[in-house]
Amino acid sequence: MTGEPGELAAQLAALRDAFPGYRFRQRNIQSAACYLAEARCDADAPLAAARSPEILADMLAAAAGRPVRLRPAAVAAAYRDRLMTVKQCAAMFGVSRTTIMKFLAAEGVALRRPAGGVDEAAVATAYRDERLSLHGCAARFGISQRRVAAVLERHGVPRRPVGRPPQGLPPASAAH
Repeated sequence: MTGEPGELAAQLAALRDAFPGYRFRQRNIQSAACYLAEARCDADAPLAAARSPEILADMLAAAAGRPVRLRPAAVAAAYRDRLMTVKQCAAMFGVSRTTIMKFLAAEGVALRRPAGGVDEAAVATAYRDERLSLHGCAARFGISQRRVAAVLERHGVPRRPVGRPPQGLPPASAAH
């Protein structure tokens, strides 16, 4: 791609033909020239931004369930620019997480640490005082159940038995 005005206009016209429900624009996002696709009417349609029209088309096609030739640049754009997780990218492109990680490494994209700045004291408090389950804590703080269990262990919070709460305790919803 040379970036000539005529070539870009043709690519944007092709995008408009392929995805009639979208409005396409060229914008600067974080000082980088990007192409932005916004749904005209459907609030659930994906909003996508990418550094080239080809990658944008691939991302939209994958989100719409159309078959796409998997390109490392499209995977990197989804992960880096749309801040999708490795798991979300794998689901969107229909490949394994391992494949996504290989593509990201090939593109030189550093992996983000999931939930790097989680407040461990808040996790322990939610489990102990609010009586949230491991699953509830994981959902609230955007971390895995395994990580919640590790936080509880580090903070010396005893784990409750799996299953229903003991008969003498009120359910979590009644305590509020």
